[in-house]
Amino acid sequence: MKFHWLTERQFVDAVAVAMITPGPVVITAAFIGYLVVGPLGAVAAASAVFAPPYFIVLFGAPYYRRFAQNPQVKAFVQGVTAAAVGAIAGAAYILARRSLIDLPTVLIGVATLTILMLTKKIPEPIVILAAGAVGILLHGTAG
Repeated sequence: MKFHWLTERQFVDAVAVAMITPGPVVITAAFIGYLVVGPLGAVAAASAVFAPPYFIVLFGAPYYRRFAQNPQVKAFVQGVTAAAVGAIAGAAYILARRSLIDLPTVLIGVATLTILMLTKKIPEPIVILAAGAVGILLHGTAG
């Protein structure tokens, strides 16, 4: 929050909105860009996040099969995957610290995590919408 473009609540809301859509990282960037600058900010932020991996895949895919079995490439991909898992876990921890602020939200979070770990079959948007409905029931208001 170095530049104070968003409040913590706006950031958490941006992530929550993005999680119920396809492409959550691009949607988060677009949402934040929109909050900061408006429609042009949304387009610029979404493009800046979407374009690099798109072009890497577009231009790198023809060479993938040639290098996929290379031990160094496999080791690189394993390292990148481990780093991504760590980054996601770190982001989840930060979001949890900012979002789980009272007993009802902690209970919703624990119940959601338990359901996802036990079933692994429920689409995340359904879980998020159900948790939102429970939040409305527990807190008594949608606004």
